[in-house]
Amino acid sequence: MLIKEWMSRSVITLETDKSLTDALKLFQTRVISMLPVLKDGKLVGIVTDGDIKKASPSDATTLDKFEMKSLMDTVAIESVMSKPVVTIQANHTVDEAAGIMLSKGISGMPVLDNVGRIEGIITKSDIFRCFVSFTGVSNKGQVFAFNLPDKPGIIKNLTDIIRNSGGRLCSIMTSYDDIEEGFRKVFFHTYDIDPDSFDSLVEKFSRAGKLLYVADLSRGFRMIR
Repeated sequence: MLIKEWMSRSVITLETDKSLTDALKLFQTRVISMLPVLKDGKLVGIVTDGDIKKASPSDATTLDKFEMKSLMDTVAIESVMSKPVVTIQANHTVDEAAGIMLSKGISGMPVLDNVGRIEGIITKSDIFRCFVSFTGVSNKGQVFAFNLPDKPGIIKNLTDIIRNSGGRLCSIMTSYDDIEEGFRKVFFHTYDIDPDSFDSLVEKFSRAGKLLYVADLSRGFRMIR
């Protein structure tokens, strides 16, 4: 899951000599959530739609629309942008980008090449697209969630049950968050489990480990154990 496979490559940028009005026009006419700001071709800041809203006159202002535009024309984007900019390189992974964005409380990052030039941008929407693609949830199927001992071979036991039931494995995800030491949460997403075999498969899973919940997305069936 490399960033270069999921980032948006068509990046709209803004020069530092542009105004708040120029930025607002781009946000109104393009489907974007942030604008990298350049000076002499180098990245020096970033402006988000939230920054524009904060810097724009309030709806409660007594200024008329012509006065508001005149005021916004005088506000340099350099005075509104955030800096320094959190960036990442295209050969990093999507989960690295997600971790940085979560820890920094940001919604996206410019993606730079080895010499510091912008070659893309990665946002929350790109992270979501990647997550949906790799879990396979958009293609329906079945989901099984477990609390399992963190021991070698236990995953294979469950994948063998899936295979012997005629199912196909789409993805396996694990987590060590919010769980006691020595255990982990494991999530399977499968395809092709026959509805007539679903209940017997759930019973086999229940004997193999602590089953937290199951869902057959193709039938809209869900059960918390």
